[in-house]
Amino acid sequence: MVWWRFKKEKVFLSLVFVLLGFISPQFCFGADLKPIDIIKTGSQEVLQVLREPQGSSETQRRDKILNIVSQYFNFEEMAKRALGRPWKDQPPQKRQEFAQLFKQLLYATYISRIEHYTGSNEQMFYDYQRVQGDYALVKTHIMYQSNSNVSIDYRLQLEGGEWKVYDVVVEGMSFVENYRGQFASILANESFDSLLSRLRQKVEHPS
Repeated sequence: MVWWRFKKEKVFLSLVFVLLGFISPQFCFGADLKPIDIIKTGSQEVLQVLREPQGSSETQRRDKILNIVSQYFNFEEMAKRALGRPWKDQPPQKRQEFAQLFKQLLYATYISRIEHYTGSNEQMFYDYQRVQGDYALVKTHIMYQSNSNVSIDYRLQLEGGEWKVYDVVVEGMSFVENYRGQFASILANESFDSLLSRLRQKVEHPS
């Protein structure tokens, strides 16, 4: 079994670009803003950042991106949904550790690939949004220079007056559901502590 890999690598790289890319450090993500405006404004600003020469060390740049993403992505909700039913069986300390490791896993495994993105050959299109109460869906797609398209849907939840992303669906594949399947496969034969141990190892030695 190949661990922590999305089923379509190119599609997942597109996901990671948008997942980390739409967050804007100078933009206020309040409830008065439409979810589609949050996605659009943030992605355009980060595209500009990615096209600029790097002026800080790799570590500083990564830390800055992680701090920004942590503010506007609900990683605990993502971790909870990715783990599924076993979440409710865990004590608070283990839930917290799992959520933190899950966030670090996403970042450590894929951020190095995003840093090679130049923003020169892709175009982002914002199709429409659908809001139902405290939940929203924003549909977008990326067009590559080869004229191939990748559809990306954002699932957001209104929390504390702010819209936050809790899942991203690329070409019909849910980010959360993909990891849920991997976690379920491990937990079918191993303990939750064993899963945490695997996560720690993967965070320390990403591939």
